[in-house]
This record gives sequence, structure tokens and C-alpha cells, in this order.
Amino acid sequence: MRGLISIIAAACALCAPAKAATTVYASGVYQTSGLVFGSGNAIGATDSSSATLFPFFGVPSSITLIMSQAITGASASFVGQRLTAGSNVEVAIGEVVGGTTIFSTFTSLPGGAGPTAFAVNLGAACSAISATGCSLLRIRVSGGFGSGFNLDGVSGVASAPEPSIWGLMILGFGVTTWRLRNARSAVAKTLA
Repeated sequence: MRGLISIIAAACALCAPAKAATTVYASGVYQTSGLVFGSGNAIGATDSSSATLFPFFGVPSSITLIMSQAITGASASFVGQRLTAGSNVEVAIGEVVGGTTIFSTFTSLPGGAGPTAFAVNLGAACSAISATGCSLLRIRVSGGFGSGFNLDGVSGVASAPEPSIWGLMILGFGVTTWRLRNARSAVAKTLA
């Protein structure tokens, strides 16, 4: 019976609902440059209120968002709308390393005018910057007259399981070890 309990405890520890990925959203604005209106509307999940970025006389405008948790960049998603087909929208991923903010090179978002959900893979760019993930996303808009971008929401994927899941797995392995030691000592007493 004790052996069966040990096997069940080990199975529970291994089958805990550990998530390999968690969706996280932008939790704050790190920095803006150029003409950015309603920057706080880009924070959180998509909710139909948006931040608007306008290039100004050929100078790009940008917004840098802080993610609620470091992300891998493997699946960064943006919900927005180009104001004209000529609006060039680019994204870069970054992190503060040793007190210095470091960003990847910009990646252009595909598509034309109209409401769109964009998904970009910035995983390789993030890995080159930080081994623990990146917590900053910069969106830059450039283009001619009338260009601009409405940014409604930004999300990303954090790869590490939550601390409570790690705690549950460690507890499961600890209980299994304790049960196995008790089983061995009971067998030793029976044989003696």
C-alpha cells in the first residue's frame, strides 16, 4: 500500500499543471518620443481604446512599453491599425542590462491599412540580448504625411512556470522521497 501511495505521489508531482507559457501584457509606458497620444491606452489587453503614434515631418514616433513579466519574444502580438498603407510600423525588443537599456534591431510589421492583429517572433533577438527574457517592447512608426498607427494592445509569452507550480513540484518530490525512506526502514525492521 505504501508503495502505491509513493507511486501516486510521484505521478502527481510529475503531472502538476505546470504551464510552459503564460500570456503577459504591457503594464506601463517606459518611454515615448515624437507625437504619441493616449500612450496609457496601449497598456493591458485589447480593449478598443488605443494609443496613436504619428510621425512628425519625417521624424519617427515611438512608444516603449514595459511588460508585466519578462517575455521570450517568441510570440509577441500587437493589435492595431495603420492610418495609411504607407505607415511603416516596426518593433524591437529590449532589456535593461547592467543599468543600460539595450534593444534589438527593428523588425517591420507586415500588412496594409485597416485593423490587424500582428504576430512577430522576436525570440532570437531577445536571446541575443538576455538569457532570462526581455521586458521592453518598442514600437516605432515612420512614413509620409497622414501616416500613423493606432496601438490597442500588446501581449507576449513568458516561458517560466509560476513559482507556485515549482513549489508544488518540489513538495511532491519531497513527499515521495519521505515515503520511500519510510518504506525502506519498514522493510529493514521486518527483515531484522
